[in-house]
This record gives sequence, structure tokens and C-alpha cells, in this order.
Amino acid sequence: MNSTHRRSPTRVLGGVAAGALLTLTLGTSGGDPEDETSLRIREAAAQTPAADGFQRAAAAALPSVVYVQTEGRQSRIVLTPQGPARAGGPVQPLGSGSGLIFTPDGYIMTNNHVVRQAERVTVTMYDRRQLEARVIARDPSTDIAVLKVDGETFPAATLGRSDQLSQGQWVLALGSPLGLQFTVTAGIVSATGRSLGIISQGGMEQTGADEPPAAALEDFIQTDAAINPGNSGGPLVDLNGAVIGINTAIASPTGTYAGYGFAVPIDLARLVAEQLIRYGEVRRPYLGVGLDDVDQLDAQVYELGAPRGVEVTMVETGSPADRAGVALGDVIVGVDGQAVASVGELQARLAALALGRTTTLRIIRYGREVTATVEPSVRRSGVRPEQAPAAARQGPTSIGIGVAQQGNAVLITAVQPYSAANRAGLIRGQRIVSVNRQAISTVAQLEQVLRRSNSDPVSFVVEIAPGRRAIVNFQPR
Repeated sequence: MNSTHRRSPTRVLGGVAAGALLTLTLGTSGGDPEDETSLRIREAAAQTPAADGFQRAAAAALPSVVYVQTEGRQSRIVLTPQGPARAGGPVQPLGSGSGLIFTPDGYIMTNNHVVRQAERVTVTMYDRRQLEARVIARDPSTDIAVLKVDGETFPAATLGRSDQLSQGQWVLALGSPLGLQFTVTAGIVSATGRSLGIISQGGMEQTGADEPPAAALEDFIQTDAAINPGNSGGPLVDLNGAVIGINTAIASPTGTYAGYGFAVPIDLARLVAEQLIRYGEVRRPYLGVGLDDVDQLDAQVYELGAPRGVEVTMVETGSPADRAGVALGDVIVGVDGQAVASVGELQARLAALALGRTTTLRIIRYGREVTATVEPSVRRSGVRPEQAPAAARQGPTSIGIGVAQQGNAVLITAVQPYSAANRAGLIRGQRIVSVNRQAISTVAQLEQVLRRSNSDPVSFVVEIAPGRRAIVNFQPR
């Protein structure tokens, strides 16, 4: 299912992974008056039973929040004899965001745009432990990604239900905005079912390896809880501390908080995360139509009486919708007996359908109500990074690499930026054949050789491709 958005918001929209520096001015007087929204929220909180609820919700939810830091190569354009080409730069810090532990064995939800270019991901737990995380898979179409840290006793969040939210409901946004770790802000649900076009139009920094997805799914929760760069991937929770959304984007002319933020509903995020873990991709029903919200002019053209439903702006030839008789100008007002009022709401209802089952669409066709029975096909999206097996994953050695055992071989699983190994050219995924002319087949052998070498130069032979080996000599720090 494709969605079109002819009436795009005029404000600046984008993802909220941290990338800007924060400048603090202390000890000044006569500054700008306090933001009216923040003042209103604080005054209201002091006069409502929700004040105690804020503290209880924060205490319940914060242990499951993590601070996410990423490193990788930022792509750049270089000139070659064949013309401009994209090339990777050196490994360097990329930015930071937030995440949410949602299983006791260490699966973490975050945003795709937080980890999209990451070659190394480090998460800081609420108890200040730092762990290396693996990117399991990510889905650009919903801006959701799943990470994994090793262990079995992590404080998993309580996941709520976003389909029961209502406007005016108190919520807290948790995360690490602008690098300020484990921050809590309060606000209300300003709206639900927002479909803004920021994913499909590339507004989530979808550059480089990922193109803006053709079948983006947006059904955002809008909130006036302060969300800033670095909040991305953190939870939006209710006053019970249950997660009802994943903070994802802001509406701002400046790139920082200006009144409104947006979160992926947890019902959708949970569905996506479970499929990323199970399949390494997202599989969801596909109709083959373009959609848009209905405005007053559309209501007149399609004889609706008042704006309602979702307009069909395109029908792909031979698609499930085409075979079911869905036509241009149809207005979908219901799915399986449930009313739909926006593109985001329709997409969310379709995404929750079991694959392989038929669905009934209630349609207004120029003033006349009809039904269409559609058997959606399967649309796949998602990216699973290529990773070395982690059965015997080790921490970085003194020379700046992490390794893992795979059968009778030792693979490089991580190379620390700016380390001796990084400068010498060792790369994640290479197999270590020998060190200082001693064959290496186990992690224990590698550690023994490195201990003997102390600070003397080391000579690695690595397999860079089947049948291709290279020698790498360098001086450890």
C-alpha cells in the first residue's frame, strides 16, 4: 500500500537523533520569558493528582530506558574518472539517541534513523553499565529498529496499548535529549493518527544506503511533551509507566522543541519489532493503492456530506485492490466493520491483519455505499545487517578489536575507532589466520599470543575473502 500526501505540513519536520551541540548560558538575568506551554503544564501538574503519577510513572519506566551511541562511516561524494561516486569515510562517532528494553533477555527497541549508518552501537543502561549492542534488523518504512545486548536479567518495560489513547491524556517522554541522559518531560496526547509524510518523503534523514521507503506507514501520536534531538527511540509512557509510543520526530522551525513531538504507537512498534526478531524483516498486507486524507473539497466532489474517510488516489494495475474492484475516487470509511478516519489509522488497521486472510472494505463511491472484499498480498520491508556469529563474543582486546569463535575460526566482530587495529586497516568480518606466525583457531590462542607480545609489534595474517589473505603489521599502543 502506498500513501500520497498532497497537503504536506509547512513546518520543518525530521528525526530526532542527536547531532547538534548544546550551548548553556548560566547566571544570566533578564532572559526570555518562560515558554507558555511549559509554564502551563507545570502549573497544571502542581494542581492535579497527576503530579504524584508523574513520579510513579517515571520510577517505573526509567530502568528500561537506554542511552544509545553510534559510530560508523559517514558517506561522502568523491570525484572519480567515471564521475561522482559515494565513498565511506573513517569510523567516527555518528550521534546518539535513546532506546527501550522490551524483553528480559536484552532486546531493545529504537528508531531506524538512530542506527541506520552504525557500525558499532554502545548502550548505557540506567544503572550506568555500558554494553555493546548488535543491530538485529531495522525497518525504514516505520522507522523502527531492534538491538540486542547479551544477558538474561534486564529490566523490561511494560508495554501498554496505544489504541485506547485519547486526546488530553497525560504522558511522559523519556530519553536522552541533547545528550542529557535519562531525562523525563511531561505533556498530553495532543492528537492521534497523524500521517505527516516525513518517512515517505525522506524527512527521517533517509540518505545514503536507505532510500525513502515506498510504502511508509505513519500513524503518529502527537504530544506536547518536550522532545528534542536525542529523544529518538525512547518511550512515551502513560501515568502507569506503561509504554504507549516510541518517540520519533518533532515539528520545529529550528530543529529543537517548539511545541509538538511525534511517537510511533506501541501497538505498531511492537508488531514491527516482533517480526524483525522472528523474520529479520516486516511482512504486512499490501493493497496496491495510493491514499490521502479527505478534506472539504474532496467531500463535495465525492458526495460525502462531510469530510470523512480515506480517498483512493491511485490503484496499481493487477494489485489486490484492483482485482477486488476498488476504483479511483473511492473513499474508504471502514475496515472489517471498524470506522477509519485517516490514512494512518487505515494503514495501522491493515498492518494488524493476519497475513493471508481477506478483509472487507466499506467504501463510499460518489454518494453510494459499496463493499469490496480484498485478499491483500504480502509486502516485505526491513534490513538485516550482515554480522559475524556471536556464539563466543568477546570484548575488545588491548589492540582495539572484538572477536568471536566460529567453529575452528576466529572472526573480527568489532574494530574500535582510532585504535591501532583501526589505523592498520583491520576490518570487522575478517578471519584471523595467524598472529606473529602462530596459527590461530581459538579465541584463547589469540589472547595468549597477544599477552606474550606485550607492547612489541604484532603481525596479523587475515583472510579478507575466500582464497585471499593479507598481512597487517602494526605497533599496539
